[in-house]
Amino acid sequence: MKKIIMIILPMIVLSTPCKAQSDIDNLFSLDLAYAFTGILNQGWGIGINYEKKLFDFLSIKGNLGHMTFSTGIKNVYNTSVSLSLFVNYYPLSSGLDKLYIGVGNGCDFMNYFGSGELPPDGQDTLVHITPQLGWKFHVLHFLMIDVSTGYKFIVSDTQNYKQIKNYIYTGFRFGLGLNILFSEILKK
Repeated sequence: MKKIIMIILPMIVLSTPCKAQSDIDNLFSLDLAYAFTGILNQGWGIGINYEKKLFDFLSIKGNLGHMTFSTGIKNVYNTSVSLSLFVNYYPLSSGLDKLYIGVGNGCDFMNYFGSGELPPDGQDTLVHITPQLGWKFHVLHFLMIDVSTGYKFIVSDTQNYKQIKNYIYTGFRFGLGLNILFSEILKK
């Protein structure tokens, strides 16, 4: 946790001189939470998001993520694809920055492989609901940092899930995203 704070704190300090933009209508972002989870479990991951403002103070965000990691069972690995959709409310901004409160629903499609003792069914589908709270702030005129936390409720799973619940789990989540403002890059 100290390492995360040491990474984020300088970003917050550096973001203060950047001009805030409340006219942001859409964002494309890399979701680093998938990479962190993959690395912590001897694997890798990547996530991407696209967020579109529907009305002032309200947006919709889609997420696509992929991870491949070790399950902790000898010679058994897992590859997953995650799809989710969030609705976010921005009480302090009419754009897609500052404080937001959101709720989303998603699915994780899991596939087990390897030479070890595989689960009876080599696949899982997990359905989850996640309320979240986050803050987006500018670091550069074309780059924003998105720090969030949420609580993932798994509402549907299979028996295989019991064996990997340490990797895809119900509970508090921490998110870190890099939001790229392509409209600002293209203006140059």
